[in-house]
Amino acid sequence: MNKKNDPKNSNIEFTRFLILVVAVAVTGLTTVIASFSLAKLTRGAQSDWYLPSQKQGTFDFTNVTPSPTPKQPISPNPPNSPNPPPNTPGPLPTGGPVSPEAPVYCIDDEDPEGCDDNTAFHVPKGIGGAAGSCGTIIEQAHKLVASLPQGLKDFRDSLNPAVSNCGYATGPYSNGYISTFFVIDAYNLAGLSELSKNNASHVSGTNLLSWWQSQSSGYKFIPYSPAVIQQYGTGQQDLTGCVMFLNLSSGVHVGIVNVLQLVNQNGDGVISILQSGARYFLDRFEVVGWDIKNTPLHQTQLTSIAGFGCRQ
Repeated sequence: MNKKNDPKNSNIEFTRFLILVVAVAVTGLTTVIASFSLAKLTRGAQSDWYLPSQKQGTFDFTNVTPSPTPKQPISPNPPNSPNPPPNTPGPLPTGGPVSPEAPVYCIDDEDPEGCDDNTAFHVPKGIGGAAGSCGTIIEQAHKLVASLPQGLKDFRDSLNPAVSNCGYATGPYSNGYISTFFVIDAYNLAGLSELSKNNASHVSGTNLLSWWQSQSSGYKFIPYSPAVIQQYGTGQQDLTGCVMFLNLSSGVHVGIVNVLQLVNQNGDGVISILQSGARYFLDRFEVVGWDIKNTPLHQTQLTSIAGFGCRQ
């Protein structure tokens, strides 16, 4: 039978041809669309807004380039670095007796050795400040305070037990533990060995002041001014652990700066020092408008403040 001119076979072949054409067209269109989408995603991944994210557990951390840290103004007399946080003003905390391990000292303005009711002040134990190879100066000062006489009405001019750190030992004192010894021991216990109780230039307050004023490196003397206290209160420089030189009618007395407590943003508050050779190991001085007043809240009657001796 002759099938060459059979119309039925011709229709079947034409249908197969159309199906093949449609299949080829669909495949080509799909490839073009996929290529366009991939290119678009690639461009998007390279744009500025794209921030790749990395998952860690249930937390999503986005990788963002940090903004440059703004430069802080440099204090003209920075005794140490980094700078302390600004002092947050607020009411002076009060309370009753505390244990020796408490982070505060308890003191009563009317009777520094009383502290027998909740009207007494809780003075924070200073932290931070200048440091040597074996800790901060103020940390060592707190250790020395714990070895001063603790009884009521005792004069704080003895030291027992002795304090040791960093290969240095203070030795015990039954008397004669003067204010400069307290400073020299605190610095040596921190690993700063330039000061010595065997050096006449360091033992008297007047000579120690002259020594600090003459130093050109390692140590810096900062003459007193209200601007210095303002820098301390606003965190531009840290006086914690520095030596405070007090001019008295009898000569120069020294103590180690403990903390500045501000009650408002106008520079009003109280600055405290730690000391020996006095009736009490802690003394506080009123600050008004960033200016330390000559009348103490406790016992050290001063005529003026010479300045601060700091470790750079």
